[in-house]
Amino acid sequence: MAAPRQVWHTRFAALDPLLRPVPLPRGVPLATGPDFGVLTRTAVAPTSWQALWGASVTYRLSAVPGADAVGGMRALLEAWEARRPGDPERDSVRVVTWPSRDLAIAEVLLAKGFVPEIVLAVRRSAPSPCHRVPGVGVRAAREADIEEIVALRLAELEYAALVGPSVRRPGAAALLATETRRGLRFGARVLIADRDGVAAGLVAFGGSGGTPSGGDGRLPEGRWGHLGTLAVSPAGRGHGIGRTLAAAAHRELDLPGVRGTFLYYHPANPLSTVFWHRQGYRPLWTTWARRHQAG
Repeated sequence: MAAPRQVWHTRFAALDPLLRPVPLPRGVPLATGPDFGVLTRTAVAPTSWQALWGASVTYRLSAVPGADAVGGMRALLEAWEARRPGDPERDSVRVVTWPSRDLAIAEVLLAKGFVPEIVLAVRRSAPSPCHRVPGVGVRAAREADIEEIVALRLAELEYAALVGPSVRRPGAAALLATETRRGLRFGARVLIADRDGVAAGLVAFGGSGGTPSGGDGRLPEGRWGHLGTLAVSPAGRGHGIGRTLAAAAHRELDLPGVRGTFLYYHPANPLSTVFWHRQGYRPLWTTWARRHQAG
């Protein structure tokens, strides 16, 4: 097991200096000669908050291919398929998370029916210019804004469901309202772009502390800021409101000792890919998925 792990570390280090191999989770071991991995299954209630952001059942392969990384990944995927031919749950997804720059492995995943669905992107801390849009002010969200926040987040969810793993489930508005209210009461950091007394956009953000817990443990050790939802009303798009909100969040997160910020976006989203790269983010990890339509 030590030899494949060393190859794993060496391959990642050559791809990107910010990559760190992730400790393998507890699960069902999977081995094909010098290659090994762990299979896990997680489930959430279809009526829960978490189910808005993906399938209710997730099968994950945490892979550690050996010296022949391409052949090893192919063998592991085939062994995984043979062990569970066809997922029994309709509302389920198989996922593999792998460094975004490893195009050789990307070719293998594409050939096996996986598509890039979520990207973990990072940005180094840097001074953020104070970008302003005439007639638009940025302020902290209040409980009185909940109705407008939910409307923005619901529109964002519906759009995200077209291009990524999000699912527009029954009761989504109520779930968003409950979670928004709970977050604001317990100190969630949300900024509102206010135009003539109307919320034209929002950004939610926070910090991950001083450990590599952020990004599902896939970031180097240190303090990292996290950008969550950024949503702009359809009427407000194209006027710089999103850039204003991102810059405002970065100014609060780029504190002394903070290495950078991270976020997740959907690579199939034609708005996200262009926007976040212009804000200084680059892909670090990509989650590849082969999913079944929610029933």
